[in-house]
Amino acid sequence: MNTLETRKRLLMAESDLLRIQLSEDIESLRSAWDRSGSRARIWSGLIGSIPMLMAGMNSLCPKPTADGGRRRSWGAMLLQGASLLSTVWLSWKRARSGSSR
Repeated sequence: MNTLETRKRLLMAESDLLRIQLSEDIESLRSAWDRSGSRARIWSGLIGSIPMLMAGMNSLCPKPTADGGRRRSWGAMLLQGASLLSTVWLSWKRARSGSSR
């Protein structure tokens, strides 16, 4: 075997290694792209539920009445807060699963 033949074999081996490395790099980019799409769906679901959360927090704050009447009971506020949390939780779960229901 002469030096030209040895050099040819080394170049072919290097080419095969580079081809394998390129396919691994493409696969890692593909998985990173999939993960970023999942994160974007989660964040969009969370950001989309912020106005609803703010409206719910606003409704939980007791408003003074003009005639000095009674404020809402703690039980009513607790039920309304639980309803708000369940709505936010469901929208977060829906965004995390990627469902559009």
